[in-house]
Amino acid sequence: MGNRKHLPNWDEDFDPPSKTMVEELSKPLKTWFSPKIYGLDKIQPERPALYVSNHSVLGVTDGFFLGVEMYLQKDIMLRPLVDDLHNEVPFWRQLIRNVGMVPASRDRCGTLMQSGAHVLVFPGGRREVCKQKGEAYKLIWRNRTGFVHMAVEHGYDIIPVATIGAEELFDIMVDSQDIMRSPLGAWLHNTGIADRYFHGGENLPPIVKGLANTFLPRPERHYIKIGDRIPTEQFEKKTDDKDLLMGIRKDVESSFDNLFDDLKAYRNNDEDEEWWRWLLKKL
Repeated sequence: MGNRKHLPNWDEDFDPPSKTMVEELSKPLKTWFSPKIYGLDKIQPERPALYVSNHSVLGVTDGFFLGVEMYLQKDIMLRPLVDDLHNEVPFWRQLIRNVGMVPASRDRCGTLMQSGAHVLVFPGGRREVCKQKGEAYKLIWRNRTGFVHMAVEHGYDIIPVATIGAEELFDIMVDSQDIMRSPLGAWLHNTGIADRYFHGGENLPPIVKGLANTFLPRPERHYIKIGDRIPTEQFEKKTDDKDLLMGIRKDVESSFDNLFDDLKAYRNNDEDEEWWRWLLKKL
């Protein structure tokens, strides 16, 4: 688990769940989504890293299987940084805290890194979760380099982790653009709600349909691949060099292009599909 220094009050009483509990609680999702993970051998407990992953529409399973297998197979408690919105929901905020999730901020990320934690980030944030039609497997990172800044500042390696399959859990019926063109969108705009809470409407969750036109996600197999380490220690904490940070970010994005191609090839050649999964996906 690595050396763990004292963390602020949002984490001071964090006690990792037992492996038995994690294994039992993850069984239903593993059965439903039957994930395949490639490259787990690249992860080393003694070499903490910043894991960077892609969000899928609504982010239902994002990071879940990676975290479970790192814990069960590598004895690493992965610490995902999550949107502050999670912390606003009663009961849910305690649940995410119990499984090691941390409301995202540079200070908290820095503290985790100082403690030697393995940290997971999704640079696309809320916008990448609120996908619009035609945005499957697109990295919507705008001009963000914050995750690179943190890696360079603390000498952390960056490890890209790509997932496919999760975008197929749902079909987007109405996206944020459709909503903002509707009378509801006009009201959200005129009242200022769109700007205040939804970044002008861009961060409105889409209306989706899943299995048999319900909100239940389809039993799509998840394919997850862990990429090669991208070291940053050699840059000697040059966090004020914007060109350097953007260059590293582009290297990470390029890694995702290759990882997505590999995963799609794995999926196309995968003949190991249960009959019930094939049948349900036809509904």
